[in-house]
Amino acid sequence: MNPGFSVWEAVLYTFLNSFPYMLLVLFSFQGRWRFGTRITVLLLIFATISQVSLNTFRFFSPQVQNPLYDAVISVIYIGFIFLAIRERFGKLVFTVLVLMDLGNLVVVTSKFIEGIFFPEEALLRYHFTYSLFMMPVEALLVTAVYLMILKGITADSEPDSELSAASSSLWWFLWLVPGVFYLIWTQHFYTSGKSALENALDPLSTGYLLLIDIGSLMIYRIIVQLVTVYEKNARLTADNHELELQKMQYDTINERIEDMRSTNHDLRHHVLLLRQIRETGDLSALDGIIASYPASLIHDQPLRYCENDTVNAVLTYFSEIALKNGIDYTVNIVLSETCFIEKPDLAVMFGNIIENAVEACKFIDEKRYIKITGSHSSSPEQLSFIVENNYKVEPHTNDKGVFLSTKHKGNGIGINSVRHIVGKYQGESSFMPDNGVFKVSVLICK
Repeated sequence: MNPGFSVWEAVLYTFLNSFPYMLLVLFSFQGRWRFGTRITVLLLIFATISQVSLNTFRFFSPQVQNPLYDAVISVIYIGFIFLAIRERFGKLVFTVLVLMDLGNLVVVTSKFIEGIFFPEEALLRYHFTYSLFMMPVEALLVTAVYLMILKGITADSEPDSELSAASSSLWWFLWLVPGVFYLIWTQHFYTSGKSALENALDPLSTGYLLLIDIGSLMIYRIIVQLVTVYEKNARLTADNHELELQKMQYDTINERIEDMRSTNHDLRHHVLLLRQIRETGDLSALDGIIASYPASLIHDQPLRYCENDTVNAVLTYFSEIALKNGIDYTVNIVLSETCFIEKPDLAVMFGNIIENAVEACKFIDEKRYIKITGSHSSSPEQLSFIVENNYKVEPHTNDKGVFLSTKHKGNGIGINSVRHIVGKYQGESSFMPDNGVFKVSVLICK
């Protein structure tokens, strides 16, 4: 049987219907590849050759209408995308369906244009004139789909990040939109009583499908824009919350510093008064001095743990809280005032870690302890410290390894805040619960 076209024409047609779309996906999701460049390219070559070989064989076989060929080719095409790209399932399904709609639009439009200029060749199904018109049509529409849809679809957070959960549930349902448009296209194309070739050459049918596809592309663009705005709002909300935490922690530190300055100021006056008492011998005035100090200040907790005023204020603040809660509070840290970490970041980082340690110790009936060790070196400049505490309530994490809060439902904010700050300086942090002892390690190099 003479199919009316040559092998090379069938190969060219199949290549144009597979390779550009897979290449478009790789380009759109660059940075989200599951494997390295070499393996990804090999997968692309294998998927392309498999589809071209299978489809070409199908065109020249007696069972050209066998739907099994379409099913296997689709599995290869979709399997490549899901294997090569590390993304959320719903977003990949959305992308695949958008590309399928795009492919339908390219095929129908190219065949219709071929029918206008070469009506006789158009009846040969896969004559090379078909591929010649397909090239500019595909280039135009692929570029449009990338700029309108796929360029913005990867603008949100990384798929494995905690922030990405903000839109994960949306993508589980948004893929239904291109799915519905694909069903509309399929229903029109295969229930009209005409062959695929007749439908493609029919101006009314092609015009109808063209309007559907153009409208669908506009809707896909709106969806991507809305999700992008949603992600940005979620990110801004998280950043604002982060700033609020920093401001609250820093304000607390400033209050503590002012209290220490006020105490030192009063102490100077009391020293003068003590000298006067010694000269006059009037010991009754000592009662007034003693009464002026609150009981919470009369303890043996150090007022100076390190040279860095910000960190020292945090350490001193929590030393008082530890004392009130019967926690053995040990600090051995060397940190200069000229640390390269910004003061608000130092405050939030140390504050959140030690606060979590204090909260964990409160559940323990027997001996409680917090041990803080660390150092800051200038050559090379780096900050490293470890905070260790015992605990009774076992900490839990979600499926992404994020610690859950013991104060409220949901993820813990403190550890996430520390990780954010450490990541800001390209440092490393670890949070390790082990048999009743929780150890936090932080290493940041400039």
